[in-house]
Amino acid sequence: MLLRFRHAILALLPLAALLIYAGCPRGSATTVVLAATPPASSPSASQSELLPDQVNTRGWTKAWTNLLNDVEQNFTPTLPKLHAVEVQLVLGNPGHSKALLKLSILDSKGRELSVVKKLVAANNCDRVRFLIPYGGLQLNPGENYRIRLSGDETFGWKYIVGGYPNGGATFNGHPLLPDAPSSFLFQTFGSN
Repeated sequence: MLLRFRHAILALLPLAALLIYAGCPRGSATTVVLAATPPASSPSASQSELLPDQVNTRGWTKAWTNLLNDVEQNFTPTLPKLHAVEVQLVLGNPGHSKALLKLSILDSKGRELSVVKKLVAANNCDRVRFLIPYGGLQLNPGENYRIRLSGDETFGWKYIVGGYPNGGATFNGHPLLPDAPSSFLFQTFGSN
């Protein structure tokens, strides 16, 4: 019996590639959930119904910065509920077959509203989607929020000069580029 249980647990481990950690907006409680990644051929109903909201995905000309730095992208949602954030990455420093990334959503005062961790394969990093747990995150349309992405030296977050008109990219708390507005490549998905 114990051996069958052990085999069942080991069989499920490859499915548990997504580790989600969500913080309470008031910072009073946290919850850790281990979720299975759905197969690419059969997206969940919630993923297929996601509405694109804020988009900055074109015009990349090979510029990127690694995720060891404090890198953030400001954004201003038009939808009241955030369900997912997709970021465009590049394999910056080959060597590792995968890396654990952490995506945080912060309010304008820097308070962490939600945190999602995801193990990303080096051979599949161009567009990485982070699903916000527990049915999404309530936002106030028109207010400013920030996407913070962190990890190790394996991946770089792609950016462009100009781009997204409703917020800019920051690097260690300062504009990413000192002489020009810039933005990371990202897309948010939400609902009404």
